[in-house]
Amino acid sequence: MLKQSEKPKMMQERIGSLFAIIPLSPNQWTVLSLLVAIVAAVMIGRADLVVGLALFAVAGALDMIDGAVARARGEVSALGGFLDGIVDRFVEALFLFSFMFYPLPIVFIDPKIWLAALVFLGTCMPSFVRAYADHKGIVSREKANALGGVFERGERIILLVAGLAVGLVYGLEFFVYAIIAASLLSLITIIQRLWTIGGLTNVPSQR
Repeated sequence: MLKQSEKPKMMQERIGSLFAIIPLSPNQWTVLSLLVAIVAAVMIGRADLVVGLALFAVAGALDMIDGAVARARGEVSALGGFLDGIVDRFVEALFLFSFMFYPLPIVFIDPKIWLAALVFLGTCMPSFVRAYADHKGIVSREKANALGGVFERGERIILLVAGLAVGLVYGLEFFVYAIIAASLLSLITIIQRLWTIGGLTNVPSQR
C-alpha cells in the first residue's frame, strides 16, 4: 500500500515523464502559464467568465507541469524556483484584477476595494514580510522560510475557488464574501509573521 503522502509525488513523476518529451524547458512552461493567465484575465474582463475560468485552470495545470518536467529532466534550479514563485504571484494577481472589470455585487463597499485589499494583503504582503526579514538579516533564511501563518497561499486559493464555485451556483456575492474573508485572514497571517519575527529577534543568542 502506498502512503498517502507518496501518491501526489507519484502523480508528479508521471506528469513530468509525460511532458518531458515536449521540447520546452521548465522555465518556458512557467512563462507559458503566465501568458495563458493574461489571456484568461482579458476574457473575464470582457465578461466571458466561463472561458476565462477555464483558461485560468489551464494556467494552473501548466504551473504544475513546469516543476514536474524540471524534476523529470534533472533540471531543477534556483532560478527556476525563483521564476516559478514570481509567476505564481502574477497569475494570482491577474485572477483578482480581472474581476475588477467584471460586474460583481456590492457587499458593504465596492468589490474593487475588496479585490485590491486581497491583492495587497494576500498576494503581496505575506511573501514580502518573509523575504524582507531575510533580506535585512533580521532572521536567518531558514527561519524566514519556516514562517507560517493561519492562512497561506494554498488556503487562500482553496477559499477563493470554493467561494467562486458557490457563487456561480447561488450568486456571486458569495465569491465577494470569500474575498473579504481571505483579506481578513491574510491580515491575520501578516500579523502572525511579524509577531513571530519580533519574538525571534528578542531571543538572546547562545554562545
